[in-house]
Amino acid sequence: MKRIGTFVLLILCLSLQVSAQVKIGVDAGMNLTHFKSHYSREAQKVGGMGAGFQIGGTVDYEFKRHWMLMSGVSFMQTQSNMEMSYSMFPQFPDTKIKLNHIVVPLKVGYNIQISKKLSLIPSVGIYGSYNFSAGKCPLEIISPTDGKRIHEKWNPMKGYSGEFPIGNSPGYSYNIELDALRHWTYGGVAGLKAVVNGHYTISFQYYESIKEIQSQCDLRNYGYQLSVGYIF
Repeated sequence: MKRIGTFVLLILCLSLQVSAQVKIGVDAGMNLTHFKSHYSREAQKVGGMGAGFQIGGTVDYEFKRHWMLMSGVSFMQTQSNMEMSYSMFPQFPDTKIKLNHIVVPLKVGYNIQISKKLSLIPSVGIYGSYNFSAGKCPLEIISPTDGKRIHEKWNPMKGYSGEFPIGNSPGYSYNIELDALRHWTYGGVAGLKAVVNGHYTISFQYYESIKEIQSQCDLRNYGYQLSVGYIF
């Protein structure tokens, strides 16, 4: 019985020590997002970066010597506008892409104590993202038959397919398509978190997709996030 009691006491002590080093928090803020492609003939940016928002929870574990393992989960909504092509022709000159994301990062950080009330934590790591629909978005199309601009709606997670008649020839048409975006992507992330009075946080980070979110135009999303939060 003494051995069992000692073992239970040891487990409790270790649990309390771990829980003291684990810090759980919440944060929320805004993001600026856009897409890039290796092939400028297939996809180009339209306008500036689109504004969105994010909200989520954080879990940080601090090891000895101030090294940290940082994670959590957040809901993020992003939007951007692109000129996208089909068969090398820019037939989608203004394509809005609005998405929802569930994002889980895994980062390594280092806690730098600036003063008794302020610490800075630079971090770098990877993230995984599940992307899903945020509703239909505006889509501008250049008709392949007469060159007119047509305004449509599309769901980025379902893609677009349009059929256009060729002249006055019945039964003949021209089809253009825009592939759906992927549900699962991953990438790299780097950032800086300021902790004030041990509880209040201000975070800034940059993220960029490694896995393309759409292979047709080789789209990869990237952006900046600014958040404020609270550590319990």
